[in-house]
Amino acid sequence: METLAYLARQPILNRDGKIFAYELLFRDSPISESAVIHNGVQATAQVLENVLNNIGLSKLIGNHKAFVNCSREMLLDNLFCLLNPDRFVLEILETVKPDEAVIRAVEQYHKKGFQLALDDFIYTPETIDEWAPIFPYISYVKMDLVDNTPKNRALAASYFKSRGIYVLAEKVETENDFNECLKEGYDFFQGFFFAKPELVTSRKMDSTTSAILDLLQKLRSEQNLDDISCAFEKYPELIHKLLSYINARDSFKKPLVSIREALIQIGIKHLNHWLLLLLYSRPEMGDSPQSSPLFQNASHRARFLENLGKAIDPEGDLAAKAFIVGLMSRMDALFKMPFQNILPSLSVDKDIQEALLLKKGRLGLLLRLADAVELDLHREIRICSEELGLSSEVLTQCIHDAYIWIMDD
Repeated sequence: METLAYLARQPILNRDGKIFAYELLFRDSPISESAVIHNGVQATAQVLENVLNNIGLSKLIGNHKAFVNCSREMLLDNLFCLLNPDRFVLEILETVKPDEAVIRAVEQYHKKGFQLALDDFIYTPETIDEWAPIFPYISYVKMDLVDNTPKNRALAASYFKSRGIYVLAEKVETENDFNECLKEGYDFFQGFFFAKPELVTSRKMDSTTSAILDLLQKLRSEQNLDDISCAFEKYPELIHKLLSYINARDSFKKPLVSIREALIQIGIKHLNHWLLLLLYSRPEMGDSPQSSPLFQNASHRARFLENLGKAIDPEGDLAAKAFIVGLMSRMDALFKMPFQNILPSLSVDKDIQEALLLKKGRLGLLLRLADAVELDLHREIRICSEELGLSSEVLTQCIHDAYIWIMDD
């Protein structure tokens, strides 16, 4: 029997808020009626099989590193010997006991060039003594903000950094958490704090953003070149940007002067990606939106919700609107503005506004499902899936397909 399960990834950010790595996680399908995998070896093996054979490492994590969970059995079974040590970090689970066999296995992986991490470390004198023989081979220690007191969290940062070990804060859920850990010297951060910044109510949305969203929605629902050309003609500033982009990219060719020529040259797929990059190219993100967790999360959500929309309503416009909802769902974090301030400046449909503001309607239900999948909330996933009429198989396929979608330049 095929096990219904899916692969999840969580970004690990550096001190600048840019993506450093991803933790790859196995998830049992919460709405599956078939048997699920409870064995840790099988779970990690399925993650690796998905990454290496089905999705592809570069499509899933780009040029970043991948943290994968590692149980005692996996360490002793040499499960990771076929992996590239430059791309994978072996994350030793908190349930592992550092006995002689484990220490020998860790030493061998270290000799092969692997970096290793300790997961969910609880900082106490007892755990320091217990794990001391492992520390010479460890590159990262992950500190759970929930299970460690603020005092021990700060002590741990000082202790491990003095030994050349990076410290990573887990379950960083607010901007305040992030700032506190920054002060304490933490090197890396994991959690959804990047999507929950402090909001400023006095800022306004610019007209270019509204134009980009309008064009993106048309692109998802219309593939007629003439219609798309007409839509572009309403936005001279974007035409200028697109022509400049293509002429600079293809400098050896005759310069383009019309939007129709430009659309033929760039193609619909690359036009989608160019508009997405333009939308998320903000000064606070630097020169590379692809390194921004908000860009990665919003683009993945957009594709995931679009996939779900096609599955639910193949003939209607649900998929095109769902794509925009997913894309816009992180705009409050991007612009540090509440949606109440953002939406009046944008010409989006009422059902899109209700989904973003109130989580109402089918679009709102899809957004709730995306939130639940990211947070691994099984009960909420079941409720939303049942209301939308989604099976485990369809949900799992939509999740995988969203990862396969590459954001090309």
